[in-house]
Amino acid sequence: MLGRALTKAVDHEFFRWFHLVRYEAPRALADGATWHGFRPDGAKFRELVTVNLETDRSGCIADAKLCLDRAFIEHAKDGPFARDITASFLRWILPEPAQREAGGFLQELGYLGPNVVRLKAAPLPDAAAAPTALHRVYLGRDKDAALEIGDVALRLTNLQARDGPRDPQHDWIWIRVVRR
Repeated sequence: MLGRALTKAVDHEFFRWFHLVRYEAPRALADGATWHGFRPDGAKFRELVTVNLETDRSGCIADAKLCLDRAFIEHAKDGPFARDITASFLRWILPEPAQREAGGFLQELGYLGPNVVRLKAAPLPDAAAAPTALHRVYLGRDKDAALEIGDVALRLTNLQARDGPRDPQHDWIWIRVVRR
């Protein structure tokens, strides 16, 4: 959806499946760009997930950011849902060539099906012996990693709410895709 009209992007299955709705009115940015904020409408995940989009002056997506609460990613029961929305976001926003380039990271997230339903005895995705730089950030081991693919930049950044040791109860990760 990167480079596509916002109206088409928000009508996509990704928005419907995760019940993403506006949580704030659009805001004008510099150079005619506009910021748009979305969150799940369900109470359980509303405060844990944010999708922020920036459209250019023609209304096409130029920048997309998935923001996840670290406690959500690291939660014993809900962590698979965090992996699911992350993988779904990347498949939704990245063009096909970029998806192939980011394929190692997508594999590391594991495909748990569109609704993360799995048998209790089914194993979790194999943890890579040497995780990719993107996955190391996702796991909270590193601060920042980026992958540039043609005219697309994918960057993962861990943000700490305050100085000192990492605190999953107050920290976030940004997964950002930008058209360069």
